[in-house]
Amino acid sequence: MAEAAVTMPAASPVFDEAFLRSLSAQLGEREPLLSQRLDALRLLAQLPPPDRSSHLWRYTNPARLLPPQPVQAITGSGPIEGPELPEGGAVVVVASGRPPRVTISDAAAAAGLEIVPLTAEADAAERFGRKVDGTHGVFEALNAAGWTSGLLVRVPKDAVVPGPVHIVTMAGPGWSAPRLVVEAGINAALTVVDDHKGGGEGAYVSAVTETSLDPGANIRHVILQQLDAGTAAHLTARTGVGRDASLTTVLASFGGSVVKMDLGAILEGSGASSEIVGFVLGEARQHMDHHTVHEHVAPHTRSNIDFKVALTGRARSAYTGNIRIAKDAPGTEAYQENRNLLLSGTCRADTIPELEIMTDDVSCSHGATVSPLDPEQVFYLESRGIPQARAKRLIVRGFVDPALSRIPAGLREPLEAIIADRIGRFLMTDEEAAKS
Repeated sequence: MAEAAVTMPAASPVFDEAFLRSLSAQLGEREPLLSQRLDALRLLAQLPPPDRSSHLWRYTNPARLLPPQPVQAITGSGPIEGPELPEGGAVVVVASGRPPRVTISDAAAAAGLEIVPLTAEADAAERFGRKVDGTHGVFEALNAAGWTSGLLVRVPKDAVVPGPVHIVTMAGPGWSAPRLVVEAGINAALTVVDDHKGGGEGAYVSAVTETSLDPGANIRHVILQQLDAGTAAHLTARTGVGRDASLTTVLASFGGSVVKMDLGAILEGSGASSEIVGFVLGEARQHMDHHTVHEHVAPHTRSNIDFKVALTGRARSAYTGNIRIAKDAPGTEAYQENRNLLLSGTCRADTIPELEIMTDDVSCSHGATVSPLDPEQVFYLESRGIPQARAKRLIVRGFVDPALSRIPAGLREPLEAIIADRIGRFLMTDEEAAKS
């Protein structure tokens, strides 16, 4: 029997059924994945658009994150250079509509690391939506329907991968929707670097990462958002953390023009822990909206968030941090801190820390600050012979260091050079700006 036609709601004409069938054929998918795409498209027809009265969309117009015209085709650019292979790890280059380019070191392969396209997995459809399904929101449903590249990273029980897995996802000139699934077996250990690059004027990105940690697993998930200027992007990441498992999420977000990110963990097993350490750098007219959530559903779990934002020019940041502690999660420890540094008189930062606590046997606190550079800190450094401009740069560099220091060394060094250049522009004097 022929399948019923699927149409998008008029409010979100991103793509239609014909486009999804063409994309599925281009990727060489099995029928279950195509059926899943069409199911997500039907769901989109029922989902209301994001409500601007909702606190999570209060500061960002969702229309700015959607292509203004229906997507017609996924086209690739020229050859893409990948980074060097990390010692003991792997490197993957992902681009829309193409098979990923995967290189795995001998040590990582010996440890049991597997990296395969989702289209190559017989049960790929069953791996979708375990932590982020289409009901999560419109942009997650758009990804479920129109994902343009899919990757599965899997580590078996007791495996320890000695080096990082560096995944470079290149956004194309139009619509890009990468999907990453990471699975860590019992007592496995892995560092995944989720590196988003490319894009440009007229580029739109809708990315989803789902991660599952079995009991005792340990994952460091590094997210680098360094998309090109002109890119509009929505990125969602969710991790399920099992019993006695540990997740560390490190975020560096400084690219794109309009970016909204939704990061979080669900602490599903007793003894699970999660930490988010991140920083955002915004300049010119960048619009950055970040949301973090720690959902404690099991007893005796721990979480911590240390989130920094530094802005200049007319940049704007909105940060919403949510801690949810269920009735059945006594003995929880949860902390959250968001600090915002304003380096010009025309930038703006909004911060909304939130607590939802359903049991009284917890230790939980949060805090938020918005301020310019502390003149006493600047004076202290000047009194020790450091010029004012350099003193300010040192303070901002120290401000973001807690996150930078958690990035693997081989990847941190080139990133530090980029950050140093960005901070230098942030604090450029009028005389320096005239010479640049």
